[in-house]
Amino acid sequence: MSIIDDVKKLLNGTLDEKLKIVEKRTKERLSSLVKLDNVPEQLDYISYEVTLKRFNRIGQEGMTSYTQEGLSMVFPDSDFSEYQQEIDDFIKNNDPNYSNRTSAARFF
Repeated sequence: MSIIDDVKKLLNGTLDEKLKIVEKRTKERLSSLVKLDNVPEQLDYISYEVTLKRFNRIGQEGMTSYTQEGLSMVFPDSDFSEYQQEIDDFIKNNDPNYSNRTSAARFF
C-alpha cells in the first residue's frame, strides 16, 4: 500500500482503517528505532500507547500545541520521547555490537 493510500484512509477511512494505518506506521518507526525488522514483544506496550496517542491526534499532526476555550494541549517533538530510556535499554541489552564504554586515549 502506498503512502498516498494511507493518507487517504487517514482522512476518509473507517475507524478500523485509520487504526490499522496508525498502528502500522507506529510499528515501522519503533522497529527502526530498535534496529530490527519487527517490534519485539516486550516493546508492544510502547506500540500500543503511541498508536493510541497518534490516533487521537489525527488531524492535528505537526502541531506543537493546541488551545481552545481554556483547554490547552502540548504535544512532544517525538511520540517516542517518553519511552526513550526503555528503547535505549532494549538496544543496550540486545545488540551485540552495543558498547557503553567510553574511549579514552592517554599520551605520555
